[in-house]
Amino acid sequence: MTAIDSRGDMVPLPAEFDREWRGFNRSQVLSYVDSVEAELRLVAADRDAAVARAEQFVRHLDDLRAENDQLRERIDRICRTPIEPDGLQDRMRRMVELAREEAAEIIARARAVAEESWASAEQAANRLRERYDRLTDELDSYRRQAEAEQRELLWRTEAQVEAMRRRTEHRERELEEQAAARRKQIENDFELAMTERRNEAMRAMDQRRSAAEAEADKLVRDARQRAERLVCAAREQVDVLAGIRDRAVRQLRTARGLLDDAEVLLVPEQDESPQAEAVGAGGIPAARQPV
Repeated sequence: MTAIDSRGDMVPLPAEFDREWRGFNRSQVLSYVDSVEAELRLVAADRDAAVARAEQFVRHLDDLRAENDQLRERIDRICRTPIEPDGLQDRMRRMVELAREEAAEIIARARAVAEESWASAEQAANRLRERYDRLTDELDSYRRQAEAEQRELLWRTEAQVEAMRRRTEHRERELEEQAAARRKQIENDFELAMTERRNEAMRAMDQRRSAAEAEADKLVRDARQRAERLVCAAREQVDVLAGIRDRAVRQLRTARGLLDDAEVLLVPEQDESPQAEAVGAGGIPAARQPV
């Protein structure tokens, strides 16, 4: 990045203007700023291209200078080599002359390229500077115009605000006087209305209290009657369950007696074969095991 490659070094343009007391259309201002920024981007692109082209020319000039230095060193080596005058052939002298001519041509071409490169870069820089100055002047003019419009609008607004303030104060005093008179009348009406409402409320409260007491007595009587009915029904269910329990106990006792009688009948006589005395699995006599 070169010294003039940064876009921030040119003109710091805000994305938006302040929204307080402005005399220009906001969309038009933003459109103008966008167009100026687009033009500045084009200027920056042209500047970068010119700088890149100048750097390319400089690199090419450096290459030519390096090549020229190599040729000079070669010629110097050839010149420093001791050669007999008689041994120097025409061909060798011609080669030396050609080398010198080639070196001179390379030097001239390099100088021409360098001069052309610097001239092009200087012209591009001048064009960029002119466009930059023009845009800066336009922005300064626009800023001065906006400031003048803002001051004028602010002066008119302050005058309007002062007039509105005086009218508001006058109207406020009138409203305060009317409100005081109205408030006095409302207070008197409120006292009368509250006295009447208080009496009505006391009568209504007495009526509601009497009705509530009657309703409570009725609810208590109904609850007692319902409780008595529930108690009677529960007692009847208890009596029925007690009868069922007694019948079940009697039936259980009868079943136990029948089981005892059946067990006595199932016991065999002891004069059977020795196998009758054997004890089966689980400690039950073999004669009592199921066949």
